[in-house]
Amino acid sequence: MKKLIYFTISIFILASCSDFLEKYPMDSPSDKTFLANETEIEMAVVGCYTNLYTAWEGMPFYLAFEELSDNGWDRNTNDVQKLSQGANDANSSFVRSVWSSCYSGISRCNYLINNLVDVEGVSADLIAQAKAEAQFLRAYYYSYLIDLYGDVPLILETITLGNAELPRNPKEEVLNQIFKDYDEAAAVLGKTNNPTSGRPSSLSAMALKARTALYNEKWDVAIGAASEVMNYEGTEVILDPSFPNLFTYEGQNSKEILFSVQYLFGYRVHPIFRLFGGRNGGGHANKVPSYQLVDSYGCKDGLPIDKSPLYNPAKPWDNRDPRLAWTFALPSSGYSDWQNEPGCIFQGFQYETHRDSVKCWNYHRTPPSRVDNQDALNAYASFTGINWRKFVNDINYGDVNNCDNNIIVIRYAEVLLIYAEAKVKAGQVDASVYTALNKIRARVNMPEIDEISADELFYAIARERRHELSGEGQRLSDIRRWKIAENVMNGFLLGRMQKSYPNKAPVIDKWGTPNYVVAGIPIASDVNDPNTSMRTVDKRVFNPNKDYLWPIPYIERQTNPSLTQNPNWE
Repeated sequence: MKKLIYFTISIFILASCSDFLEKYPMDSPSDKTFLANETEIEMAVVGCYTNLYTAWEGMPFYLAFEELSDNGWDRNTNDVQKLSQGANDANSSFVRSVWSSCYSGISRCNYLINNLVDVEGVSADLIAQAKAEAQFLRAYYYSYLIDLYGDVPLILETITLGNAELPRNPKEEVLNQIFKDYDEAAAVLGKTNNPTSGRPSSLSAMALKARTALYNEKWDVAIGAASEVMNYEGTEVILDPSFPNLFTYEGQNSKEILFSVQYLFGYRVHPIFRLFGGRNGGGHANKVPSYQLVDSYGCKDGLPIDKSPLYNPAKPWDNRDPRLAWTFALPSSGYSDWQNEPGCIFQGFQYETHRDSVKCWNYHRTPPSRVDNQDALNAYASFTGINWRKFVNDINYGDVNNCDNNIIVIRYAEVLLIYAEAKVKAGQVDASVYTALNKIRARVNMPEIDEISADELFYAIARERRHELSGEGQRLSDIRRWKIAENVMNGFLLGRMQKSYPNKAPVIDKWGTPNYVVAGIPIASDVNDPNTSMRTVDKRVFNPNKDYLWPIPYIERQTNPSLTQNPNWE
């Protein structure tokens, strides 16, 4: 979006040099005067992107979905935390903000689509491009609505007072429109994948179509859309050889990234360094991963930690899937040789959350020096003893609220996982499924998955999704569509023992979910000593009779009596 941001700024500079804004205020454009030239069309296109920046505490809203799942926890007492505790209602500010923002984006797209006509001096290609981008974004916004709320009003025209009270359309009808918009957009958008342009390509449209199809069990549609992207592997899309590079400033132009939310210092920034970061680096550790997520990662022999002979409970980070240390900041005491491991230096400091570790190394100084270890001493250090590493870049040290690294919406690794899962679910297991899955594993030097039963293959793909995509906003949708939320979201979210590690591995199930109670590992609700029991960070509640859909926001039903409510919500 950086080009779009520059363009918007230049537009308003030009406008300020004339009486344009005085004659036709841009807060109330007239159909007779707006979209009359190339500049105005481009302004309308830019407006369609605005709702990509819908923020939850300054970060893209979909990243908050990690904290609404078994992957993470939001420390702030807010409506995200309440949702995960089963304590929210139709007045939830988060539920309302996602609904209203998506419909706001749809409204902007509808205005552009419905009012684009032949304009003197404007090429037909530019008009077609503008419409295609609006259709792409409309489909994207609607995909969240049907995923979270189910049936929703399908609005394709500009709303007036006369037609504002619209009922909910069946989810299937909205889904078909999403596919139609993505298809029509892809027919116009070019194949060139430029991840830092802010503009979608036809490959972006097909990737997101594949995701939406998978989420809605349209296996053949998902396979077809994913295959269209896969046809361009090696040219316009790649599987980046460096997994951790994808989440850095240096890697944001990688052709693995098919679409991302763009930021630019001085104009639009986010505070992820502060929200995800540790206390030593100036972060607040507001959003933290669960210990269950960390223990779900297997060892480098491909086995889960309760089965692998490589797992050492005293040094739990040794010999693990490399993505573990690239996705999380892990305490240095969990390594045999922490000075040579990537997981123990975070935001320029030695990362250690053992409560007796009162000093740590500060690598921002030359030579490094010992300083007070706030990741162990501060009362608001990570409650799970772990921090997110993805999207946290050392370059933002000292200016924790002004980060402008782009945040990924979808990347090629997810497309391969979509393809593999859809093929298995469609009963079309063949060599291409193993090839897609093993490409992702080969990148991080994990052993190949050999021929196994279709059920085992599905669970292997499900585990791979969690380990490859954790922290990127997909887990909530996964546990809901797999109907396992009632299992993984009822009970305690756990943190590390404050002064030790468990003396054995938890029992890992087929989904990769750890069970500590079955393994005989004490948790704080059973044992009063937090130093030798797993910390109970939060109590999760998920009611399968209502929580697989969010409520229609209360204010929306008050202003539109035609809207019905989802089951068991008031």
